[in-house]
Amino acid sequence: MKILISPVLILVFMMLLGFNDYNSKSETEKKEVLLLATQNFNDLIKINRTFKILSDSSYIFTELVKEENHSKSETFQGLVKIDNDTIKFSPFLLDFNISETAVLKNGFIEFIDGEYPERMKFEITKLNVNNNLDTQKFPNYAIFTFYKKFNKQEWQKEYSNYDLNNQELLKIDQIFKKEFSNNKRLETFDKYLKQIVAVRNNKNEILIQAHFFCKNTSLLESYQYYESMMNDGGNCNVYAELNLTTGKFNYFNIAGLA
Repeated sequence: MKILISPVLILVFMMLLGFNDYNSKSETEKKEVLLLATQNFNDLIKINRTFKILSDSSYIFTELVKEENHSKSETFQGLVKIDNDTIKFSPFLLDFNISETAVLKNGFIEFIDGEYPERMKFEITKLNVNNNLDTQKFPNYAIFTFYKKFNKQEWQKEYSNYDLNNQELLKIDQIFKKEFSNNKRLETFDKYLKQIVAVRNNKNEILIQAHFFCKNTSLLESYQYYESMMNDGGNCNVYAELNLTTGKFNYFNIAGLA
């Protein structure tokens, strides 16, 4: 038995589908963006990540990765609970890196308990942020938080995170500039990208762990998201530990030099 469907009914059905789709898009567009964070760089591979929190407590996380012979695009969606400057992924973890918690700090959202350290830079935020630093005043600096979960070496057990303020970072910057200008083996200070981690030791001293890398295309963007490691590099790979409490250096090492 043949079933005949009127062309008029087909047209009405298609119109209803289109109307529902339009309504769905309209509802999405009505939601206010409370937070938009991105992580975009094109170093060895091209990565574009976007994290968006909407006013109905939903989030959308998208990732686009392009390599020479491979590419992928993924979208993760779910719900969050917002408590001041803390974000909780609930009732499910963020599948991207299995995080339950993120904090909003110094221009970044930091995913603090996932499988690996991850952070993204704010483009838009209408949420409370823990801002101790005006990062715009310190170009070429990336200030990272010390999280016990990701720092489990024996010598790190005594350390706890210390949050720097603008005055302290300005003091650190001046000390480093002086040291670099006095060391003829080094490039001029403004040619380096600076990664800083501040910790407190069991003597209640503040230690500044700093890596300096010459500016190059493989680090220009990614250095602000991930702590970089380099085995060699000569005077383009410098590690220093400054005791901010005493004002003296514990270490000042140039790669490849005794």
